[in-house]
Amino acid sequence: MPLRRAVVLCALLPSTAAVAQRGEPYTPIVLLLPAGARTLATGNVGVAGRDDDVLFFNPAQLAVARGFSASGERYSPTASGGSLSAVTRFSKGGIGIGMRMADYRVAHGELPVDRETMLDAGGNPATSIEASVGLAEVYKGVRGGIAAKYVEDDAGDVRVSRAAFDVGVSKDLMRFYTVGLAVQNLATDIAVPCSETRRCGVTPGGPAGGTTSLFLPLRTTLGVAGAKPVGALDVAGTAAVSLLRGTFVVPAGGAEVGYSWLDGYSVAVRAGGRRPLPGERAVTAGAGLTMDRLSIDYALETLSGGRIGHRIGLRVR
Repeated sequence: MPLRRAVVLCALLPSTAAVAQRGEPYTPIVLLLPAGARTLATGNVGVAGRDDDVLFFNPAQLAVARGFSASGERYSPTASGGSLSAVTRFSKGGIGIGMRMADYRVAHGELPVDRETMLDAGGNPATSIEASVGLAEVYKGVRGGIAAKYVEDDAGDVRVSRAAFDVGVSKDLMRFYTVGLAVQNLATDIAVPCSETRRCGVTPGGPAGGTTSLFLPLRTTLGVAGAKPVGALDVAGTAAVSLLRGTFVVPAGGAEVGYSWLDGYSVAVRAGGRRPLPGERAVTAGAGLTMDRLSIDYALETLSGGRIGHRIGLRVR
């Protein structure tokens, strides 16, 4: 019997290691999806950003973000998503609200999915949503923020939901730079019956018995962003390192080069890179046009199977 157990354990170890290396499927999937066109174009890094979609990256930066934005993306013929966010001044900081949603199709009992499986057409329509509200304040030059969110995955035959929280801090350094630190998706695990998911190693819909835990993508991110004029150009860059559930390290970053010909009118090109999760590839890119208070942004991200996700966004300040 001991030998038999050892053989079974050895057989399981490779798959367990592979999951730890790439990050296992988490729920809800919307928490791993891009939130804005400009951030996506620069490696999906926003922990030190100043646009209103920073609500989805680091609530501390709500203290300096302003405006309203909406964006949408087509991931594959059967999967798409979008986001809305708005930030306004509150006390010495800011308050923001936002929502993200994704529609896709999934096989029965497939939850949780990763970005690779959500790209393929399954039999059941599925929806993943996040609704967030965040608050930031400034104390002695240090910004601090907290966001509360409701998140949900709904595939018809199985539905999981949870309340979760983000916390963050940020500070400006040496005039041109901002450093940010955020811990996201703080919540307890979600227990589901084994009959509703393949995570137990049994066929979904089979005899009831036992439960398993689904995990939110607990993410800790440290990043920096900076912008500086270089001759006639405006150059900005950002970089960050995230730790996903304490096992998967995700470095990412990008740069933007802009040109202004009138006050408030500019164009920009962007490029970025990231360590990809399942279903993703490393390269992102995009461009933007700003006309006074209105900005139109476009981003693309490379995905598995040679696919490309296209995201369009509008921002009003």
